[in-house]
Amino acid sequence: MVLPSIATLVAIVVIFGALFGVLRRPWTAGGLTAYTLGFVLLNSFVKQAYLGLAMTLADMRFFALRPAENFTLFFRYPLLGLTLVGVFAGAALCVALGLRLERPVGALLRARTGGALRIAIVAGAASVGVAASLLSGEESHARVDDGDAFVAFKIMYEQQHPQGPIGRLNLFFNNRSFDARLPQRREQSRFVASGVGGDAASVVLPDIALVLQESTFDPTLIRQCPRAACDVRMLHPAQSATRTQQGPLLVHTTGGGTWLAEFSVMSGLDWRIFGRGGAYAPVSLAPRLRESLPKRMRAIGYRTVALYPTDGNFLSGQSAYGYYGFEEFYDAKDLALPEDWQDVNDALILNKALQIAQRHDDGRPLFIFMLTVRNHGPHGGNLASLAESGREVADKTNEALADYLARMRASSRDYAVFSARWLASSRPRVVAWFGDHQPEAAWDFTEDVKLLDAVRLPDNLHGGQFRGDQYKFLTQYQFSANFGEREQRVARDALDISYLYAELSAFAGLPLDGGALAARTVRNACNGLMLDCADRALIDDYLSYRIYDLRSVE
Repeated sequence: MVLPSIATLVAIVVIFGALFGVLRRPWTAGGLTAYTLGFVLLNSFVKQAYLGLAMTLADMRFFALRPAENFTLFFRYPLLGLTLVGVFAGAALCVALGLRLERPVGALLRARTGGALRIAIVAGAASVGVAASLLSGEESHARVDDGDAFVAFKIMYEQQHPQGPIGRLNLFFNNRSFDARLPQRREQSRFVASGVGGDAASVVLPDIALVLQESTFDPTLIRQCPRAACDVRMLHPAQSATRTQQGPLLVHTTGGGTWLAEFSVMSGLDWRIFGRGGAYAPVSLAPRLRESLPKRMRAIGYRTVALYPTDGNFLSGQSAYGYYGFEEFYDAKDLALPEDWQDVNDALILNKALQIAQRHDDGRPLFIFMLTVRNHGPHGGNLASLAESGREVADKTNEALADYLARMRASSRDYAVFSARWLASSRPRVVAWFGDHQPEAAWDFTEDVKLLDAVRLPDNLHGGQFRGDQYKFLTQYQFSANFGEREQRVARDALDISYLYAELSAFAGLPLDGGALAARTVRNACNGLMLDCADRALIDDYLSYRIYDLRSVE
């Protein structure tokens, strides 16, 4: 049986005390307190339905950092907007009924002392909340290392598997901080800070286009999915490329949390090593980054550009990208994109990148990073618009996956056109894409290994921290170049997304900095894994080296 945590009990006392002090009616205050808890539970259920994770108080604090921009979420998802309106209307009705049906407590109506008593009640409730927060301040952070798995991941696992209504309330009130903490420093001698691997002045630096493909994974993993409909073009080496490298990608979030994939690719680090506060990387970690992929690119002479398919302030995107090291940032307004992200097909974003490249004449090589959004959920609900192949997928799997695949095939066509045009340049060029996380449409299958094609599963995943859900965190990546010796490399093993920074740099022939050199060493020793590496001491030494010796994060 799950009992309320101290944080939950304190929250109930604070909410009730504040409402009682203001309204002077105990039953009305109690009813509104229950209503507030119901609102928390509703938020928790809705967030888990959309993103696979229960709601926390830290989520609401993060959302409130930019309320004007983030509030547009309720317009993009009308059902969420209507739910929010209904909640506020219900709260107003509760207040109105309470004021009408319940008489105030007499002591709080007295002319001389009533006001002071009300202030004392509200102040007392606030004091309880402040005192409890201070006393449990250390507990509001996850310890970053418990000798087995990172506690931050355990928190995420609990958010995916809340234990009933009380468990949801405990998750909400127990997780209120998004302060990120550094892992413990270690005395290590495996890695020694040194110069870069190669001289930027002695190599030809290619233009690089990196595409974050929203919710993209390999649907041929699903045994029931018809091969003709599920085997899309972008999962195969680009025909216009001279060299390619691709394979499964192990990411650190699923169904949402794109900003965590952005952080891992830009920093070469896993958000979980910073405790639960790492889950809010755009505000908790981005300002503290001293080393990143864009910063490295700029240091060796690149022009760095980011294309963002929504409002730049949404979820603190623009500020985070500034901290990551991009000198130019273009959001949906700058790019004249439709306001509704469901109308932003991939070609609109990719063509903007081509236009920027065509106008690029300052002599520097170009690094351009762009996010697509067309394949963002929710999926399903429009079976009539699907082609015959889509209806076959719906019959053998479900409607949500059929809708997802229809969008993915469109994304694949757009990317094929873009990559062919990008690589047709006389300049040396690299084009790459990666899936940030799986869509929720895939969960009915990737959560159950019996529904997956064992022949197509990576060889190096055997549970570990993912507790049997490892295939739910699997996407894909691909690099292509128009220079070098002709080669196609297709990996069987999954690559942790933390290594993508170093792998892309090496594939492009860039001089590697100390962090990338160390990452490639660890990647080889750990067979592509990071926190699930069998040599945990090696990982701890590597993280200490990156964070403290190289001062990647402060």
